[in-house]
Amino acid sequence: MSIIGVDAITFGITNQNKSMKFLDHWGLKKASSGSFGANYTCADGTEIKIRHYKNKGLPRPIQAGPTVREVIWGVQKQSDLNRIEKELSKDRKVRILKDKSLKTIDDMGLGIGFRISRRKELDPEPLSFNMPGRITRVDKRAKFYERAEPLAISHIVFGVPDCNVVEQFYSRIGFVATDRYHSDRGVFLRASERGNHHNLFVMNIGGRKSKFNHVAFKVRDIHEVIGGGQFLNKNGWETAVGPGRHYISSGCFWYFKSPLGGAMEYCADEDIATEKWQTRMFEVGPEIFSEWTFNADEEFKAPTASSRSK
Repeated sequence: MSIIGVDAITFGITNQNKSMKFLDHWGLKKASSGSFGANYTCADGTEIKIRHYKNKGLPRPIQAGPTVREVIWGVQKQSDLNRIEKELSKDRKVRILKDKSLKTIDDMGLGIGFRISRRKELDPEPLSFNMPGRITRVDKRAKFYERAEPLAISHIVFGVPDCNVVEQFYSRIGFVATDRYHSDRGVFLRASERGNHHNLFVMNIGGRKSKFNHVAFKVRDIHEVIGGGQFLNKNGWETAVGPGRHYISSGCFWYFKSPLGGAMEYCADEDIATEKWQTRMFEVGPEIFSEWTFNADEEFKAPTASSRSK
């Protein structure tokens, strides 16, 4: 089943004006807006939709307040949808919509769907970096970004009661474990054998309910991560953690607290995996979160040994 990645995310929000202002500053392109909410897109066509959290057309929330209400995964062709519908119909109701897309509920209780991907192929300008022995930029200044313009949705992250339950569900439709935390504490899942280091990350947080953590957006390079973050800061939005660089996926990042719920992340230069990727186990701990970082919010630090025992 060739799942490409996240194609669209719908949020249930409590303040439409504030949410739209944030998405405008985030750099997404507004496709439409009105009393229904608003729709935004990345450069490749992946979508962020906002609707009022009391909208009866939304799936039930996994937590109170503004949060993710539905994640739509993009697939390559109709036969992928057919196989997913056949597999998931074994133990849950799967709705087939007029456009042949599918909707159901996963084992987190989260509304999910599948459709033929609407992503567009991108052909960005090649990056140019100078280093001894490899000069690529001559008589030309480096690129500086006044703000970010996200290219694509990268991944989505949840805290869950049991990451094994979530992994078992998504492995049924082709997801693969890229890396793990020791003692079954968390798993980084990519949507297919070849693709982004992770499209979905789930980590045990204790408690009985799942919780949305963040959604990440790919930008061109670390300079755009920094430019986007500085623009958000100048406009009064609060950093959750960053800037920094992850050990596990190699990606550079900057997270911001979001009025849509949880946080949003700019990321760049993430690892890409194939069948040759060697899965590793990582020890859980705040020091493994990143190679370097600033302003680390407790929400984004991996639990320490003392916090895990509570």
